[in-house]
Amino acid sequence: MIARYIHTLAMAALSIAAMAQIATDGMPYSLRAGLDDREVANVEAAPFDAVAAAADDAQRQLDGMLPAYARVLPLEAGLFDAGTWSDLPNGDRLWRLRVESKGALATELYFSEFHLPANATLHVYSPDGKQVMGGFTAYNNRDDGTFATGLLAGEASMVEYYEPAAVAGLGRVHISGVGHAYRDVDEVTASGSCEVDVNCSEGGGWEGQRDAVVRISILDQGLSYWCSGSLVNNVAQDCKPYFLTAMHCGETTSSSDFNQWKFYFNYERTGCGTGASFANHFVVGCTKRGSSNDGGGNQGSDFLLLEANTDSIPDSFNPYWAGWDASGTGGTGGKCIHHPDGDRKKISTYNGSLVSSTWGGVPGTHWRVVWSATANGHGVTEGGSSGSPIFNGAKRIVGTLTGGLSCCTTNGCGPGTSISAADYYGKMSYHWASNPGSASMRLKNFLDPQSTGTLVLEGSYDPCGMYVGVSGPAARQMHVEVRPNPADGEVFLRLPTPMADAVIEVHDMGGRAVAFSAVPDQGGYRLNTGAFDNGAYALRLLVGGSVVATTPLIVVHP
Repeated sequence: MIARYIHTLAMAALSIAAMAQIATDGMPYSLRAGLDDREVANVEAAPFDAVAAAADDAQRQLDGMLPAYARVLPLEAGLFDAGTWSDLPNGDRLWRLRVESKGALATELYFSEFHLPANATLHVYSPDGKQVMGGFTAYNNRDDGTFATGLLAGEASMVEYYEPAAVAGLGRVHISGVGHAYRDVDEVTASGSCEVDVNCSEGGGWEGQRDAVVRISILDQGLSYWCSGSLVNNVAQDCKPYFLTAMHCGETTSSSDFNQWKFYFNYERTGCGTGASFANHFVVGCTKRGSSNDGGGNQGSDFLLLEANTDSIPDSFNPYWAGWDASGTGGTGGKCIHHPDGDRKKISTYNGSLVSSTWGGVPGTHWRVVWSATANGHGVTEGGSSGSPIFNGAKRIVGTLTGGLSCCTTNGCGPGTSISAADYYGKMSYHWASNPGSASMRLKNFLDPQSTGTLVLEGSYDPCGMYVGVSGPAARQMHVEVRPNPADGEVFLRLPTPMADAVIEVHDMGGRAVAFSAVPDQGGYRLNTGAFDNGAYALRLLVGGSVVATTPLIVVHP
């Protein structure tokens, strides 16, 4: 079997800015105060064995496995057994540690213990102070006590923990490993030359889909590698942070390793072939929810559904919950948005029809696609694109990437690869309920939790607040109480306040109005839903012709 990940890995280009992963930003105290760091204690990770890594990587390629960009080297260092403490004039104190992994092109830190008390902060930054991550705060504490940072260029980093006097001794920080990145980490080496930046003209009109796609840094048994995925909407429209990717990206991953996965938003050039790119929007940790249980496409459609361990995705990331189509209709013409080789976000275009096909021998599990030349290149997929979504012309996900033979140059990614070779995407319709294993792991259980029978759902920037599947203002507005929800024959609507000239509209996920009614001026209203089909709707409250509130409505008839 020739897999997606036969492509040679060119690790993602780094452009590090102030860390925004649910962090306070700001500069570390030592940099603001001009403190001397020459007396700060230094610790080194276990040595990196480049020869052994090269041999293992070669075998992984022969076995059709994803190529690693980093290896986690053991290191044990914490607040009470390493580093240098300094007492500050106001009674607060500062702990600093220099962490080094000799020869690394970049490093990322893994914490086995991470608990910050109120008003304490932690930063990680380069010794020259030009790259800063943080400040991380108590908001970043998690039940399992773990944490991880993003990539920091160079072989060393400074870790700084600021502890106010009021919480002295309450902090717990322990570093248990250093991700030693040993593949290309500069702005020059990247994905294939034919790839198209997502903000080129080919991405015009696909901004929501662009903002749904994430780069995934995967930790698996001491190795780190790249995949792609997408934040997806669900029929409950509750902003649940579900990420959809490929089963083969996490087939052997343990629960503890899932807790250290990182999901990067907005890693893309600001322009077409030019502009800055910042790897500073990511969330850490996830829990496995659903999967194809098929050996990564051998007996099914190769999907993995994950839920972020954080309760919400920060608004500053501008997240979009992608819509999807599990009806089994492929369509003609669409896009794939992905991170080839972990590079900045790209877009590939197909103009023909998706063809029903297979990957591992089971008929009808995958869509076959051949990419088209466009104004700014001829996008394909590469290692790191695995798990990325393919969108139909209606801009809904209809599949996720398992593999294929597309490549910018003939035989450039292995025998038989070329710019006109096909790729294969596991079907959303097969993900839904057709894969082997436990029925509890099927995709429909999570994306249609009320079993409404909905097979097509629109995307949204704000599914749990304002417009779901209907264009309109981005800001959240008033709240309308709807009960029961899910509804059968009738729902009671309670308005936030009595108001004159109020009108209720109900739209389906295609944006079509299915109900319209004036609301009596007494703050409540009963809406008959008996004629509605099972599924998801957006209920809108208008006053004087302006929308003042939108809320999800689910209809399930027995």
